[in-house]
Amino acid sequence: MSEEIAIIKELVQGVIAEFGMLPPGGRVVVGLSGGADSMALTHFLVYQEKAEVLAAHVNHGLRGAESDADEAFVRKWCAENRIPLRVLHADVKRLAEERKQGLEECGREVRYAFFQELARSEDARIATAHTLSDSAETVLLNLAKGTGVRGLCGIPPVRGNIIRPLIRVVREQVEVYCRFYGLPYVTDSSNLERDFARNRVRLDVVPVLKRINPAFEKEIAGMTVRLARDEAFLQEQAEQAVQRAETPHGYNLAVLKALARPVLVRAAAVVIRRAGDARLESRHLEAVANVIAAGKGAVSVAGGIQIAAQGNTLFVAPERTEPWSVPVLFPVTQTPDGRSICLKKINKNAVQTENKFHNLLFHNCINCDTIWTNPVFRTRRAGDVFRPAGRGVSKSLKKLFNEAKLEPLLRDKVILLESGGEILWIEGFGPAESARVLPGTQQAVAIRVEPAGSGARADGSQDEWERDGYTNGERYSGSAVQRIVSGGNGPADR
Repeated sequence: MSEEIAIIKELVQGVIAEFGMLPPGGRVVVGLSGGADSMALTHFLVYQEKAEVLAAHVNHGLRGAESDADEAFVRKWCAENRIPLRVLHADVKRLAEERKQGLEECGREVRYAFFQELARSEDARIATAHTLSDSAETVLLNLAKGTGVRGLCGIPPVRGNIIRPLIRVVREQVEVYCRFYGLPYVTDSSNLERDFARNRVRLDVVPVLKRINPAFEKEIAGMTVRLARDEAFLQEQAEQAVQRAETPHGYNLAVLKALARPVLVRAAAVVIRRAGDARLESRHLEAVANVIAAGKGAVSVAGGIQIAAQGNTLFVAPERTEPWSVPVLFPVTQTPDGRSICLKKINKNAVQTENKFHNLLFHNCINCDTIWTNPVFRTRRAGDVFRPAGRGVSKSLKKLFNEAKLEPLLRDKVILLESGGEILWIEGFGPAESARVLPGTQQAVAIRVEPAGSGARADGSQDEWERDGYTNGERYSGSAVQRIVSGGNGPADR
């Protein structure tokens, strides 16, 4: 064995061991295009690592007869080496037009969707043949487009169930490996076309940098390792901060504002990704960080996600929330967005002994003496009108919310109780005049809204209500809506 081959094996086996890429007995789906990189990777996994490999080839249909010839080559080589193979035919040009994507982006999505489908059915890892040369090109492309630290970290050795065993060897070493073992491979003619940005970097930029420093790619490797380590630490700090800041309806601004700027920007990314699928750019993250630092303002980011700061809460939500309506169920009604509305009946003796109840409890109680007709919990609708208890006037919800300075992002989340076409109670605003609890009320119902994932008990057992203050009024923190409407911690602050 030549010294160069020994070095290549040591590099590949080292990265496999360092990141635990190949658990004992695990299968591997290998993306096999037929090019030198993927041929070397497949050969290495089969003959050096003795891994159980399933080859996966995608015919993108972009190069006509050449694409078909590549597929035939892969089929023949896999058959000769008794390697199972799956092939996908995809009209990437048509798909790219339909999705309004570039050919590269669309082709990548098609490939990875195919690989993931095979991996799920085979309970396998996915191995792609990205090399250190690919990673260096990615860094340069990201740098040219404008990027932060994450974009300078290059291609990660592992991402989820995707592994990249060749990530520390350069393209020239891959070709040495193929020559040593007599591995045939095909050359994609499109790799020589300068229509694609990556090809221009590979053909025109990298050679110049290598003339300046022949070890350019290895220097890039060292940089990406150091930056990835720093990025992992900052990301961990951001995720921990977001967990500390999380509230039922948003995030505590005081916690977020105390973060150092590098952590704050990453925390902004965390809260946005929690709200939905968004392609984030640095300008989006900086804008959100500015809103947090100022403690006021609002901004929209890609994906229709809205961010706003009000009071001591940062709200993050999709641009529009679909309205919903569900029948009232005792003792717990589950909402479509995952919240739990807990209901507890209170008898007349408790109702008549008013001094046993905290003001906040009565704000979240309604009178059951009035006959209900098909009661439902729902969100707001156009034209909704409400007559708050003790106010002597009826108002549209729009006006009510405006007067309370309720954050617009929260308005579509506010829960209403309707019966017989009348709104009897609104989360954070309390009961309607017709549903208010009076000294002579025979029976009342206390309403509590629990956030999604709170694990609210559905059996309505007494100890839960005693713990939270529905029988003695000693405890109840109130919802985020209530705190905003009251300007403090709930109606008791008035």
